[in-house]
Amino acid sequence: MKPKKHTIPYDFLIKLVSLAKGLVFHSIEENFHENEELESPYPTALLCNHVSEADVVSLSMVYPRLKPKIKMIIPAREDILLPGFLQKEFRAKGILKWIFKFIDATNIIPILLRYIGAVPIKRPFRDNARELIKKGELRDKVDSEWTDLVEHIRKGRNLFMFPEGTYNHDGFLNQVKRGAYYIKSKIDKLHFNSFTLTYDHLSYQKTKLYIKYGRPFEIQKDMSGDQVVKLVAETLGKNYTVTIANLTSFVLLKLEKESKIKKQQLIDLILHLKNQIEIKFPEITLASELRKEVFHSQLELVFAKLKKVNLIDWEEETIRTKEILHQIPKSIHNLKKSNIVLYHKNQLTSHFSKLESIWNAMYLGKGVNT
Repeated sequence: MKPKKHTIPYDFLIKLVSLAKGLVFHSIEENFHENEELESPYPTALLCNHVSEADVVSLSMVYPRLKPKIKMIIPAREDILLPGFLQKEFRAKGILKWIFKFIDATNIIPILLRYIGAVPIKRPFRDNARELIKKGELRDKVDSEWTDLVEHIRKGRNLFMFPEGTYNHDGFLNQVKRGAYYIKSKIDKLHFNSFTLTYDHLSYQKTKLYIKYGRPFEIQKDMSGDQVVKLVAETLGKNYTVTIANLTSFVLLKLEKESKIKKQQLIDLILHLKNQIEIKFPEITLASELRKEVFHSQLELVFAKLKKVNLIDWEEETIRTKEILHQIPKSIHNLKKSNIVLYHKNQLTSHFSKLESIWNAMYLGKGVNT
């Protein structure tokens, strides 16, 4: 197996995708364990959590960090590579509708994505999979798609994959599928590395993206499918970044229903939590705003956004949480829209036990007055 090294046209096309970052994100912050690179010797499978369509832009930002740079094979939603994707996905109106219609007419997106290495993958109960289930053909189709991925790796490409298989609409890391286990069973000397995306939708007018790069890890030959799933979930989960939005959400949901708290007291709680994380759990990645303690203007924006969606009241220096803040919606399919505080808190799931230990010590030690 000989790796397919990157080329100037290949790098240029990925650079084109990365230019969309200004439209999608306020800014992007990258955090590394050591050197500013992501080890990816051939053959490597790079694993990442799946948040939204914006992940495509995120991948283009990660690519320059690969060492060495080798062409990728990327499993993608089948409909992304079909004609008319932009119009069907975003259902835009006005001038944006005509822009999307023009882009779709050129068929440029499927062409570019296929050149970069995207291959169509069917998703359960999507992409006409129901019809294949009725015909008894879904298993054969899925097997052929995974066989195709393996062949691309053997022909010299590294693999990028979302182990969850679909977006995590509620902020949690979704149930990890067995893709990594399957690929490892077919390619014995496969290396593994990862990176984790954390989206902060509250602290700026546009979303801020945090990328935490992982370290290489090994999947042993004798590991079962369940053991591999657990390892992958732990690897991705522990690298979620603690941000202004998710740490503030954690604190707000710790307060009693319809409680009042002074803004300065809330800031003090956040700062104390941040300081204790740095002291007791330095392995947890903190957003730069928290590390530098320069987040007051962002916190004002957080409060304004939460007041706008009727989750809190905010008058001058006092914040009052509303009962709806603590309610879990009947459907969490789009939790970011129905309860954005709970959505951000869920990002911290892998850190909960550590944060709880700090909070309990705070509560018992000096009390939390509301």
